[in-house]
Amino acid sequence: MKKVILIIIFTFLLTSCGKDSEIKFGKADMESDTESIPESSLEVRTSESVTIEEYINVFVSGCVNNPDVYRLKRGSIIKEAVDMAGGFSDGACKDYVNLAKKLEGGEHIVIPSIDEMENLSLSLPEEESKTKNTFININTATKEELMSLPGIGERKADSIIEYRKNKPFNAIEDIMNISGIKEAAFNKIKDKICIN
Repeated sequence: MKKVILIIIFTFLLTSCGKDSEIKFGKADMESDTESIPESSLEVRTSESVTIEEYINVFVSGCVNNPDVYRLKRGSIIKEAVDMAGGFSDGACKDYVNLAKKLEGGEHIVIPSIDEMENLSLSLPEEESKTKNTFININTATKEELMSLPGIGERKADSIIEYRKNKPFNAIEDIMNISGIKEAAFNKIKDKICIN
């Protein structure tokens, strides 16, 4: 009888100790799990944001061997992008871009050919001459050219032409000798006219 009671007490103690240890073990497990999940997810999020922030995409086209969009580290220079695109192709104008310039995300780098640059430089003087000759010479301009000036209609253009037949304009201010062209009208055209 005593043996039976001892066995029951012993079994009870073993099972209750086992439950306690399981409960403690389970709590510890749960605590470690809940602590580790946020940490690991934070690590993943941090590494993702670092990855996103550290890289940029740029489009390289023109005279390169493999034109395409390339992913480079932030702070990279154009030379690195050109190298990723397989380097310059034959006939590339290597001096057109500043290879040491830092890249921005979403940038488009175009490497032109030498022929394109030569054609462009041939057309530049003509373009420059157009911009330089935006002044209208009041001593030689046609009626239509004079009428393109602000406030100069057909009648005033005819008056300018009649005036210069007798005496050329010696200064742009002389245009105020024309009837209907006073200081206010002159101020509107003074930056658009010349006498030479």
